[in-house]
This record gives sequence, C-alpha cells and structure tokens, in this order.
Amino acid sequence: QWGLYNSEHEGYDISVSPAWDYATGRGVKIAIVDEGIELTHSDLAANIYNLSYDTETGTSPSKVYGDHGTHCAGIAAAVRNNGRYITGVAPDAKLMSVSNELMSGSTFESEMADGINWAWKNGADIISCSWRSNKSSILEEAIDSALTYGRNGKGCIIVKSAGNTGGAITY
Repeated sequence: QWGLYNSEHEGYDISVSPAWDYATGRGVKIAIVDEGIELTHSDLAANIYNLSYDTETGTSPSKVYGDHGTHCAGIAAAVRNNGRYITGVAPDAKLMSVSNELMSGSTFESEMADGINWAWKNGADIISCSWRSNKSSILEEAIDSALTYGRNGKGCIIVKSAGNTGGAITY
C-alpha cells in the first residue's frame, strides 16, 4: 500500500513503517463494522478474531454481503511479510467481523448501532465504520457508549469515514 510508506512523494503517506519498531497492533482488536470480512482470506485469516456478528440477523457468525468489509479489514490489519497482497497499518491486530448489507432503509441506523454496541461489549479496542449514514440518536447513543464504556471504561477509538462522494459530512 503506497499510503503506508511512499518514498517518491514525501508527505503523501502515513509513514507507518518506522512505527512498527514500537507497535504492530499486537493485543489490539479492531471491529470492522461493514459488509463482513472474508474470514478465510489468505492475507487476513491469521488475524481473524474468534467472535463475529451479523447485524441483519442479530446472531453470530458474521456473513459476507460484499467485498468492502474485507477491503477495509486489509487496510487495517492484513498480515505483513507473507508474500501476499498488502500489509495492514496494524499487521498483528485481530479483526472482528461485524456484518451488514449496508443498504439504507428504515432499520439501517439501528442495525449499525447494534453492531457498534456488540463490538465494544465484546472487547473491540477500535471500531471502524466505513459507511454513510444519516445522523440519528440511536447511532449517537451507540457511539457515545463505545467512547465511554468500551475497553472496560477507557473508551474505544471510533474510526468513521468522511465519504468518497462529496456532500455533507454527518459524522
């Protein structure tokens, strides 16, 4: 991934390579609240956490509704030095799959709030939400709960996309 280190264009990357001398994500659980993660993907399988959840059914395990969640999981924590595809920002972190179809509808915000709540209650340290949504009190409550109660009261880190299509930013 050129965004991790780009020697040709200084300042166009996050310069994560030097940080790996200090931390690689070991002991960190990242919940990818998205379309689900392909749990057997060769670049991710070694970093898949044993718990997963599907917000559509309210049950475990998670399902895969598309490839976006797997893509997001790779950016976060693909295994490094395995001769495959890419390396994630935190290549030793564990990935928790929280799946949803990501189709807006009357229950979308409550399903996503359910996924965020499931993630922090099941030990996520970081919750990644790379999807668009309207502002809603149920989502705000879930985010506030994760920020307040996650990680045994230390609070989870929430990563939310700003959008790739322009327009208003809701979160």
